[in-house]
Amino acid sequence: MKRRLFLLFVLFSFLTFLGCSATTLPPKNRPLIPLKQANLEAVFEENEGLEVTPEDTKELRDFYRGGVQLKAKAERLFQEKAYPEAMRLYRSSNDFFSTLFLHHLDEDSATYPLFEGTHILFFPNLLMGDNYLKMGLTLRAMGEEGQAQPTWERALFFVKASLQAEPSEWGLALQQELLSLLEKNS
Repeated sequence: MKRRLFLLFVLFSFLTFLGCSATTLPPKNRPLIPLKQANLEAVFEENEGLEVTPEDTKELRDFYRGGVQLKAKAERLFQEKAYPEAMRLYRSSNDFFSTLFLHHLDEDSATYPLFEGTHILFFPNLLMGDNYLKMGLTLRAMGEEGQAQPTWERALFFVKASLQAEPSEWGLALQQELLSLLEKNS
């Protein structure tokens, strides 16, 4: 029994290592979206306005907008080094994005149709990946280096999912940053 558990552990560790070590290349038939077109500031700008709270969410786009708005607040707090509060907001932002995944809206898109004639940057995977990246950096800054590593691995999962659906320079930059952090800490 112990031997089986050990072998399963070794197999799982090997598969995890393989999954984290490779760079996801954009699909050949999809053009790479330039950073100038798809970036965090552009997403924040598109989702400014009336604040969305969990009680106000009626449609799936409300969950996306609420997640983006909380992420914008978390980013400001992260820059101010208000780490515990930033961490709370990153988690809340991910809760909003997770609701989208439950409704099978799990693919990123640079031209998501909001309503007739209006399209938005729709990157829930990339935003969650960036949230987990920042959560890992926050954990490291708070002296919890051991918890940062699995958080960055989770971030890499979401960034790779984003790149599979919608290849972007933004996603590739996040992926490279995560791979660098994971390499340094392994």
